[in-house]
Amino acid sequence: MALDDRQAPALFGAAKAVGTGGGRSDLSDATAGAISSFAHFGLGVDTPDIGTLREASPSRLGAAMDDSDQCRDAMDVLGVMALVDGTLDAARIETVRDYAAKLDVDDAWLDDLENSLDPDLEPVIADMNDHNLRSITNDRVDLADVGDVERWFRPYADDPDALLAERYADLETLPDGTFGKDVWSFYDRHDFALPGAPGAVNESFGTPHASAHVLAGYDTTPQGEMLVSAFTSRMHPVFPMSGHVLPVIYSWHLGIECNDLAGSYTGALDPAKFWMAWDRGRRASGDTFGQEFTIWDQAEKSLDDVRDAFDVQTLDPAFAASSGGAVTGVDYRPIA
Repeated sequence: MALDDRQAPALFGAAKAVGTGGGRSDLSDATAGAISSFAHFGLGVDTPDIGTLREASPSRLGAAMDDSDQCRDAMDVLGVMALVDGTLDAARIETVRDYAAKLDVDDAWLDDLENSLDPDLEPVIADMNDHNLRSITNDRVDLADVGDVERWFRPYADDPDALLAERYADLETLPDGTFGKDVWSFYDRHDFALPGAPGAVNESFGTPHASAHVLAGYDTTPQGEMLVSAFTSRMHPVFPMSGHVLPVIYSWHLGIECNDLAGSYTGALDPAKFWMAWDRGRRASGDTFGQEFTIWDQAEKSLDDVRDAFDVQTLDPAFAASSGGAVTGVDYRPIA
């Protein structure tokens, strides 16, 4: 996302307005930090003085944006800002809606965000699960097609594919440092079942997701999953917010379980790390969830060469997930 000297302050001012719920509350330290870290890591510009930053009206932000793509990107940022504090706040969400109306953005995630204020979250969770499924299958499969999303994600319990599992097991024989060996090692290190084996997740999700983990360098802790999903949402912009960003913020920052595979956790959103992952995904030219991607085309290449070909920037360890292992007491059961 590239913004000029007029547009960036308008977006920062809009983010501040979202953080205060349109002036109805004080700006939290968490949201102030999120605005500053977005400026630095998301846009690569000087951080604004939050104290003197003027809130931007929806009209001002709309006038500053050049086209519908910029408007949509700006709204994605404001959607995240509304949730940084780890709560579903009516004033913040209503303020996001005000900006969306002025910028003429009506993406599905806005309905999910607004409907999250209702006590019954099942329709919101179902919609996000549907969009996640549609995103990872490039809109070839939806919830109506599969009925039970948990069953789709774990199809090999009733119908194992031994030949497929054997093909993935053969990746172990590749030289160290190859992409295929690193993907195999990712499964082995976390004791994940290989695609095709009973207990494994669907290859259509598991392989692109594991490949994104390996390329981006994020672990499988709740924060690591949030970061790889932020990365994925910009790398693979098919329902990026409702299919990737909102589900992980709900699951691992708000503590709302969206599916059994994800579980729940609170407080995993570190703004600086999040926006860094966001920007790394935006800059990537390859897409592990893209229709043209197959691990078998990349398996024998070095991991460094695949990263270079996909334009995935090296991860600074300071922006990796905060824990390299399991988190004691967390209601989260990773299998992919």
